[in-house]
Amino acid sequence: MSLTPIDFLSVVRSCIPQEAEIVQLKQQGNPAAILYADVDGDGSPEITAMYRFLDNQYLFSLKDYSGTWFPIASAATGGIREATDFIAAPVSRSEGWDVIVGWVQEGAGSELDIIQWTPNGFQRMIPPGTSYNHLEVEDMPTREGRDGLCEIALWVQDHDKAFQVQTYRWNPYRLVPTQDVHPYYFQRVTRYYEDLVRDHPEQQAYRSFLEDAQKKAGGK
Repeated sequence: MSLTPIDFLSVVRSCIPQEAEIVQLKQQGNPAAILYADVDGDGSPEITAMYRFLDNQYLFSLKDYSGTWFPIASAATGGIREATDFIAAPVSRSEGWDVIVGWVQEGAGSELDIIQWTPNGFQRMIPPGTSYNHLEVEDMPTREGRDGLCEIALWVQDHDKAFQVQTYRWNPYRLVPTQDVHPYYFQRVTRYYEDLVRDHPEQQAYRSFLEDAQKKAGGK
């Protein structure tokens, strides 16, 4: 693989129709929806991106063959859809990272989508309907350590700045809630609510959320 820095925007633009536009994520800075990760599991990273053309939107991956980029997969995403998150991570398998997309929902929040590259094209891994307001993807340690696969933490707004938080793991054909990473992850949630309680001591609800997070983190 070449060590020459890659101009990702130029590569993607050279492989899509001239009138197409690269999707920009609805988050701070509006970054382009472009990933550089090994999605096909061959040990070398590919460029995966989303673009809009005419009345549709497309997800596609490009592979470098001797300095020239060629598409290895492309799929319509079902009309024009804004996205908040566009992440690559080993969720369902350690070889061939999954593409995680957060689609903007009407009203508020995002809808989670997990997409896997296969030799027959992109495949959606979960049914629609999983909503969240914030997500974090990380190989979270259990008592036995890290296993090389990422868990997903979904924060769902309860009210104001309070969120219901749940961690999930792929096992083996769907996302399932998991508690064995709570002692690790809920330390982070505890710190979040400690700050809220300090800044809003009059809000008893935040204190209740703090106590619940402390319990899940292994505290009293």
